[in-house]
Amino acid sequence: MNALWAVYKREVGVFFRSPIAYAIAFGLMLFLGVLFSASVNSAVLQNQSGFAQQPITADLLFQSNLAVLVFLMFIVAPLLTMRLISEEAREGTLEVLMTLPMGDWAFVLGKFLAVWTFYTVILALTLAHTLMLDGIGVLDGGVVFGAYLGAWLYGGATLALAMIWSAITEDQIVAAFLGSATVLVLFLADGLAQLAGTQDFTRGAANFIRELSLQSHYQNTMLEGIIRAEDIAYFVFVMIAAVFLTTLIVGTRRWRAS
Repeated sequence: MNALWAVYKREVGVFFRSPIAYAIAFGLMLFLGVLFSASVNSAVLQNQSGFAQQPITADLLFQSNLAVLVFLMFIVAPLLTMRLISEEAREGTLEVLMTLPMGDWAFVLGKFLAVWTFYTVILALTLAHTLMLDGIGVLDGGVVFGAYLGAWLYGGATLALAMIWSAITEDQIVAAFLGSATVLVLFLADGLAQLAGTQDFTRGAANFIRELSLQSHYQNTMLEGIIRAEDIAYFVFVMIAAVFLTTLIVGTRRWRAS
């Protein structure tokens, strides 16, 4: 546990001293802020005009804002994780770290928890938008809790998946590209499952693909405030599996270096 804490503390310090990490967080929050402002103004105008078929509620604005953040994780997650292990390998410090008395799991898990902590801070910053919406409308507490819990777990899963590629390649750009592709494919899998489900002979495959999709375990359930054990289990399983696979890859590097 001491080794895990040491790695975690070191990586958290790196994130909060990194101009790149701050630039990613600033760019994301700026985009979400502009989108939030435009969405609120548009909703107010439509509600006042009387032409809207149904009023645009605070819950709907909240859900759309958080859904955008979750969608953008196919960009954000690879950018945050691309340097975690690949930079250590490229600079030769990975071999040095591997000689220290700590297990591969402590090294990988410490890094993962650090980047998940940084993402948690970014997610917490969006509470400013939620509080503004609560001031001008009425938010459902259950929807807010479920959506944030889902976004937190979703973020952890995408970060764990993207980190695999940082362990595989020393090139940060390649790691970011492959991580982005992996997360995007799993995000779009739900749409592919809907297309495949239109035919009887592909319905079984469609159900399997849907279960693998990140979106199917968030968009229609947790984002709506519906918390299901199977959705939580899915995200937890993805994180455990991805961290385990990354640990195996790092262990292979240690074996080759010895």
